[in-house]
Amino acid sequence: MALTVKLPEFEGPLDLLLHLIKDSEMNIYDIPIVAITSQYMDYLHSMQQIKLEIAGDYFVMAATLMRIKSQWLLPQPELSESAEPDEITEDPRDELVSQLLTYQAYKQAATELQAHEQARQAYFSKAPSVFASAAPVPMPKQPVALADLTAAFSHLLRQQQIQAPHIRQVHQETITIAQKVTQITQALRQSSQGQLSFMHLLSAVPSIEEMVTTFMAVLELMKNKQIACFQAQTLAPITVALQEEIA
Repeated sequence: MALTVKLPEFEGPLDLLLHLIKDSEMNIYDIPIVAITSQYMDYLHSMQQIKLEIAGDYFVMAATLMRIKSQWLLPQPELSESAEPDEITEDPRDELVSQLLTYQAYKQAATELQAHEQARQAYFSKAPSVFASAAPVPMPKQPVALADLTAAFSHLLRQQQIQAPHIRQVHQETITIAQKVTQITQALRQSSQGQLSFMHLLSAVPSIEEMVTTFMAVLELMKNKQIACFQAQTLAPITVALQEEIA
């Protein structure tokens, strides 16, 4: 079988030149032009021997390297110590080094962008879902947490404070928690379904002091398992009912 030689692919003559410089560990700011020209021409000959089509840009770069090599090998005129800066001959490699540094910067940026692209492919995004308006789903009656009950009571207190005058005469409260327990129980028994709205139960009292007493009576009845508080669904009004009616 014939020997098959596989050469690495390059994106252009600058890519090939940069590869040769890095592979030979050359200083890109001080390129040994004779050595790099020989390596570049050897690579083009290898491509021709295995009958690969070579783009014209590669030959242009070869001609550029040969021109720089010729200029580099020519004897340089000796400059006197009093020579002006304009008389100093420029390094023929400067333009090539500038092109290589620019290409290297863009190649590095492209490599980083490609790495970000590959990392992004590991994520899957989902378009926002559009839900049609639906009626609230009824929920089974569940006991209300003490925090929800306290929050409703605080809301009623704030409303009562807004409606109350800033200047008022304070009277001593005469009703006790035990009396309120009796009143709430009687009110629930007299209701049609043995239950009342928690908001209605508290807002029916005339003063904040009596509202606090009523709230304490509700907590006392709940502790003794005489009443239960529940919501028919999320964000629905809190309902107070006799425990025997729920059972």
